[in-house]
Amino acid sequence: MSKINRVLFIGSKQQGLRVLKTIYGLSPEVLVGVVTIDDRTDSRTNYKQFVNFCNQESIELTVANNRKESQEIFRSYQADLCIVADWYWLIDESTLNSVPFGFIGIHNSLLPKYRGGSPLVWSVLNKDEYVGFSVFTLTPGMDDGPIWAQGRVKLLEEDYLSTIREKIENKIIDVLEENYLAIIDRKVKPYEQQHHLATYCAQRFPTDGLIDWMKNAHDVRCLIRASAEPNPGAYTYIHGKQLKILKAEVFDCTYYGSPGQVAKIDSERVYVICGENTAIILEVVEFEGEKMHASQIIKSIKVKLGVSNDS
Repeated sequence: MSKINRVLFIGSKQQGLRVLKTIYGLSPEVLVGVVTIDDRTDSRTNYKQFVNFCNQESIELTVANNRKESQEIFRSYQADLCIVADWYWLIDESTLNSVPFGFIGIHNSLLPKYRGGSPLVWSVLNKDEYVGFSVFTLTPGMDDGPIWAQGRVKLLEEDYLSTIREKIENKIIDVLEENYLAIIDRKVKPYEQQHHLATYCAQRFPTDGLIDWMKNAHDVRCLIRASAEPNPGAYTYIHGKQLKILKAEVFDCTYYGSPGQVAKIDSERVYVICGENTAIILEVVEFEGEKMHASQIIKSIKVKLGVSNDS
């Protein structure tokens, strides 16, 4: 049985860096190189950390400037296997087929559920009990390749996207530590997805974070949690200007009023009416780039939040 002697890592951002460090620590002798991009214009960048780590460990690092060039770079390494984590561009079929043991990637869902974009966000919006990830072989289709391993973590009410991602990343490292050597030693095989159970999700855009106050408070809070950093955030408007909602809690009792209406203000928090006679308590917001307690910007119960707000 042929062995996997040459592994190429392809990735970026924090999760990619952690995956790189893990596979290098487990089997440094098979890693032939790292491919990343200069993404310093992205707030999630870990470009400098990639450069520093590769310099420190004397690993060959190549920076791809565009999709076409990246695929030429992948082929040039003549790797037996490519490991992909947080990569920006699609990899075409001919490139996927050019590597003997293929490309193994990580998708932040329990495939075949949530194939596509922003799976963690959709999982929070759908109030799932668990969120997870899949280590799988990349194919020309949408996240439909065979699965090598999966992991999951419980989704708690207090979780926002940043804490969810942190827990997922920690679990990914655990699963790689348990499975990576078996994969490169060819002691395990992947299994096919149950394609008839597949669900799909569309990519999210910053405008999807606009709060609809007609929705009930639980749905509004789910949007706030799912849109939190590193995403652009859930937002509304006050005095015609955008107001991001960073942290909020659901008010436990029935609260009658008009959706978007400010019902109560205390020392730091603001109570806002939502649909179905519910209310949400705004705790931390961001206005014109500054984070603050909600009561520092919302100072009157005469204010109504929303797109057409002119108060």
